[in-house]
Amino acid sequence: MISLPDVAKRIGTPVLLAVAVAATAGIPLFSNRSFYFWDDSAAAFAPGWYAVGERLLAGSWPTLIPDMWAGGNLPAEALYGTYNPVILADSLLIASVPNLAVGITLVKMQFLAILAVGVYVVARQYGATRSMSFVAGFGMPFAGYTLYFDASSWASGLIAFAWIPHVWWSTRASAQGRLNPLVPFVFGFLALTTGNPYGAVGVAVVYLAVIGECVAFRRYSGLARLLWSGASVLLATLIVYLPLAFTTEVSVRTQGGAHNDGFLRPDLGDVLNASAFSNRPDIPAFGQPVMTVPLVYLVWFIVPLAPWIRWNTLRTMGRRSVSLILFGAVYGVLLLGPSQLWLFRWPVRLIEYGQLPVMVATAVVLSAGLHRSHVMRRSVLTGGLLLVQFYLSWSNVPEDGRIHLVALGIAAALVVSTVGISMRNPRALSSALAVGIVVVLAVQTNAWFPGNCSVTPWKFPRHISFYEDHFRNRYPGTTFVIAHPENIPSEKPTDQWGDILFGNVWQPAGVKAVNSYAGISYEDFVDSLCLNYYGGVECPDAVDRLLAKAPGTSVSWLDALRLGTVVVQNSGPYGGTHALDRLPPGEWTVTHDGTVTVGHRIAPQKWPDGRLSASPRTLHVLADNAATDTRETVEFTGSGTATFALLAWPGWSARVDGRPAQTSASPGGLLQVKLPPTRGTVSTLTLEFSPPGTFWGRILTGLGLVLALMQGAWHFRGRRRGRRNSQRGDQPDAVTPEKSADPDAAAADDNASAISWWPTWFGWSPSSASSPVGSPSPHVPLNVLKRST
Repeated sequence: MISLPDVAKRIGTPVLLAVAVAATAGIPLFSNRSFYFWDDSAAAFAPGWYAVGERLLAGSWPTLIPDMWAGGNLPAEALYGTYNPVILADSLLIASVPNLAVGITLVKMQFLAILAVGVYVVARQYGATRSMSFVAGFGMPFAGYTLYFDASSWASGLIAFAWIPHVWWSTRASAQGRLNPLVPFVFGFLALTTGNPYGAVGVAVVYLAVIGECVAFRRYSGLARLLWSGASVLLATLIVYLPLAFTTEVSVRTQGGAHNDGFLRPDLGDVLNASAFSNRPDIPAFGQPVMTVPLVYLVWFIVPLAPWIRWNTLRTMGRRSVSLILFGAVYGVLLLGPSQLWLFRWPVRLIEYGQLPVMVATAVVLSAGLHRSHVMRRSVLTGGLLLVQFYLSWSNVPEDGRIHLVALGIAAALVVSTVGISMRNPRALSSALAVGIVVVLAVQTNAWFPGNCSVTPWKFPRHISFYEDHFRNRYPGTTFVIAHPENIPSEKPTDQWGDILFGNVWQPAGVKAVNSYAGISYEDFVDSLCLNYYGGVECPDAVDRLLAKAPGTSVSWLDALRLGTVVVQNSGPYGGTHALDRLPPGEWTVTHDGTVTVGHRIAPQKWPDGRLSASPRTLHVLADNAATDTRETVEFTGSGTATFALLAWPGWSARVDGRPAQTSASPGGLLQVKLPPTRGTVSTLTLEFSPPGTFWGRILTGLGLVLALMQGAWHFRGRRRGRRNSQRGDQPDAVTPEKSADPDAAAADDNASAISWWPTWFGWSPSSASSPVGSPSPHVPLNVLKRST
């Protein structure tokens, strides 16, 4: 058994790293309090998770949220991670914090720390020392893309990527027979249930890389373990992706094939310019000709210190490097691919995955320290590399010439101080590198690039109390907002946030807005009403569209949607203060309120307790009750086609008196049910929604869990039997750590175990941290770390 002091010693560095990363992640907030409440994080994820958390706190499971319309099909959207226990817990946190920006910032700090610890452990596995593994883990969260896109804007990408290093180290350890396969199963489950397709690809590439290492060592028992655990986690998580697959027929995400327009696609020169922290690459994005942030920056020291790094120590890795090379090669190919390949678009999203093995390999070679000879020659080479970085950055954006000159000076000062410190005290090298990371981060986020203006800043209000004061009860009933951010006056861009919002921010505001952030969307519906992905209205004739008859019904869109409020942005091309003059008199009133014109329905709605919006004269409705978001009952006599103020997502089913009834979609995407003639006096229609593929998804999830538990139990049983046999002096006859097949492997360092603090019943062997798959712990030997040329 591992003693408590030993556990404390071994977990001390990862815990310190997690705390350091979370604290350092606060540096961008000094100049931009909304740094992590930015773009999709502000418009989609923070308010979307707020809505999920609200429903969890109310005791209901967040499946379909009809009030969010085109963005309310959470299982099909997938990115909200409603099957992921960590994301669900974070949704509760966001719903409980009275400030959306604070809530999402805490969540992101958590996942930046998780990412850092994962990178640390992977680096330890491949032979890096604790100090250099710390540097690798500390640097990865603050790389350009990871910080400015995933952490600041695209939260789902950060969450998915944060789990990939943990999938990596646990999969390698399990393939060695040193870690219970339940551990990589858990990490794989957490990565895949984020719903992010790039995370799913990341898990697949990890397994491919480790399989390649197994083949290189001819350890086919490890290969079998990988195939078993991979199949388990795949089966257990298919339920996440089946609703998306079965919903593409009605969504906007039906395009496929491959094409290249250069959009968010880096070239080879961008990828190699990894240490230029003022460089804004020439990559077009969302109306910007070049990036507004240092997108391809990884860490400040790789390129300038290249002449000082002992690259020959990579040979000590031997065949262990196979998995690193495979992982990097796959992402190198994908990163330089076309702008869109099937459902995957924008290769720039893969930069951090390609940078991960680079960071790990750098930690390994820096573990041997820097060269101490040929100082002049190496200094000249470093100076040349710094000048090349400066020139490439300047040539991309000459207007930033002063910034590039300052960056050149900072980089030169960091290199000189780091090399000097290393010469005097090699043990202080890691501290100098880490301090440089903090310095660069502070300059980037507080002087040059305080926010990612390549995407939408939004700058929504952060406090829930603001939304309650300005919106709650002001826009009653289902609300349609005719507005677009391009119409907001530039001189006072935030003045309209007290009257209009975009994306999912209507949810914490307590408004049942048709407008929402829709990742997959419902194509016929948004085309009919001219809605874009964040709920903005693109067409000047938006009011005319609402007054027109909804296709396939006998009523206008006003009634088909059961609208209670219509809000028009006065500064837009929609008619200004006269936009709603044609609303039916006697049924609606119109007021001018600040920057908007608002129409309120005053006539009572039919069937006030349900969502039925239109029915023929041959159908007489006695009662309509929407009991929950996903269930509704209608009592009726007669027959005909009933239309509901619901989108006809695949997954809706109807039964009349227990017998199946036909459901369909109107030409505008509304749910319709063909009701047969009643048998007797009154019939009852029951509408229910269940995400498509749920039945088979649950079966497959159960099968995956059973397979994982079986493999975990088999490993546990084999480890116990092996320990008993070794105590008796017998040869073990079950799952045991395999012997080394790497002739180039060095002797194991006494401190090689990176995470041997795992409970022994997980089956972790203290000697496995830096082992190749199927061998004990070859590590950079201490004499390599100490020697100087």
